[in-house]
Amino acid sequence: LQGCPVVEVRQKDGVVLHKVPGNAFTIGQEVQGTVDMERRLDLMRAHTGEHLLFSALNRLVPDLELVKISITPAKKSLIVRGELNLDIVSEAEKFVNSAIASGLNIKEEIVNRDDPKVLDARVKLERIYGDKIRLIRIGDVDLAACSGIHVKNTSEIGMLLVERLVSAKPQGDFEIEFDVGPIAVQKALSFKTIALKSAAILGSGPEDVVSALENLRTEATMAKDALRSYVKQAVEDLEPEIIGGVPAYHMISRGADRRTLSEEATKKVQDGRSVCILLDRGERTTIVIASGKRSGKDANIILKKCLEPLGGKGGGNSTFATGAIESGAKVEDVLENVKRALSETNV
Repeated sequence: LQGCPVVEVRQKDGVVLHKVPGNAFTIGQEVQGTVDMERRLDLMRAHTGEHLLFSALNRLVPDLELVKISITPAKKSLIVRGELNLDIVSEAEKFVNSAIASGLNIKEEIVNRDDPKVLDARVKLERIYGDKIRLIRIGDVDLAACSGIHVKNTSEIGMLLVERLVSAKPQGDFEIEFDVGPIAVQKALSFKTIALKSAAILGSGPEDVVSALENLRTEATMAKDALRSYVKQAVEDLEPEIIGGVPAYHMISRGADRRTLSEEATKKVQDGRSVCILLDRGERTTIVIASGKRSGKDANIILKKCLEPLGGKGGGNSTFATGAIESGAKVEDVLENVKRALSETNV
């Protein structure tokens, strides 16, 4: 209005109210209003697409409940409660785009609250005040009560693309993010390129990317399990070296997870007199130190003495401490630093 952005529009007692922060209007002043048609068309497409998408999902999952709708230039999504998966959502997406291609007319009708048509519509009467209800009919595929803005024909939507299906707890079970129009087309092309590049990396056809990734995940899980077993056995087979007057077990691994290192180091000092130092070389050097309660050695002090000169971070207590050094130091040199700190440290 008069060049000032309208951030909200409401209707109260039959009067349309515009919220215009920072305006200098005076009572009775006549102002010029304009509409950002690019933004408006995006919202019209999205509102209409949302009707089609939920209707299609509801056909596939009859007890699906619509919890929340978010339609803005920045984000378009539905939050629903019910059992969904990507296959169901994909099937609904196909239905929507078929309806878009069919060029279905969209009609608006204002009816009385007790009109029989309301019984056939998707509507939450408890959220509607007053005697009149606005119904939006999309061809013969959907009829719903709505106060939003819509296109006149489904062909104006152009395309609807579901981008993400994610958990929406605690509000609902799932959030379905989507886009419409030219943006949906651009993103679909981008996703296609990603799929083709992924297929090339995996050495498979685009239609086999999912199965190839599942195979990789299975192989990675097996490799992690094998490495975990190796680390456990290797730590179990360690022989102690007397450092600073106590039996000290130490080992350098590659690619072991911190949880396994922590568990095995703790087991190794159950006699109460020993110290266990486990390091892992990866993108960064991980350090785990466990100290028996009767060893007279403080694991946290030992760790800090080792980390401070090398710019590492970590912490713990007298019996257990863990940390990491991002880069720059050889893991063998780090081990020597820990051993030196162990020989100089007492509780």
